Amino acid sequence: MGHVTVRILETGATVVALEIDDRFLPILSSIQKSFSNFRYLIQNACTVSWDELWRADTYSVFGNIPYYITGPILERLLLKEKRWVRAVFLLQEEVANRLVSKPGNKSYSSLTLVTQYKARVSLGQKVPRGSFFPIPKVDSAFVHLERKEKTNFHGQEEAFFLDLVRGAFRERRKTLANNLLPMFPQLSKIELFQVINGAGIDPGRRSETLTLEEFSSLAKSLMGVLS
Repeated sequence: MGHVTVRILETGATVVALEIDDRFLPILSSIQKSFSNFRYLIQNACTVSWDELWRADTYSVFGNIPYYITGPILERLLLKEKRWVRAVFLLQEEVANRLVSKPGNKSYSSLTLVTQYKARVSLGQKVPRGSFFPIPKVDSAFVHLERKEKTNFHGQEEAFFLDLVRGAFRERRKTLANNLLPMFPQLSKIELFQVINGAGIDPGRRSETLTLEEFSSLAKSLMGVLS
């Protein structure tokens, strides 16, 4: 953490660091003494509001994210914070590949779709496990995210879309239609098939084959029937 933070500070950028482990206090205090454009908080990055911490209109995010909090961190970035414009995360390579995955790949998931719905995502440099001490069991990779200024849905419609995506991947071995049936008990199987077909999608396809655009089309069709 310290080396990367210092490199960013040397560019003149203002940095607010969040750290939950107070064992890093000596490093953070040392950096603060050397740079007036640095402040740190001993806070849980998964629960504190980043928007409230940052004093400017927009901000960028950088982090070396432990595997066990990758999901909560991405959820906060993508679904709760509103003023970030770009983010660079160092993640386990497997997770990084999942975020940039394409339809039809085993790594394609609801996390892929939610991330790509909210941001333009690209894979950065791979970091071999030997670059760390102690040496972890897996390699890592950088992921670059740029926030999309506009998305297809807002408010309750967006909540519906996100629930639809998550539900569609509930059981990967099932078809799209069979995953969605329990989500919409007000629709008969025939009615649900008609809605899916009306969106230009074969109900027998598996969710991991659908593009973001197809999920958007399906959401609009379902909202039209259910409203």
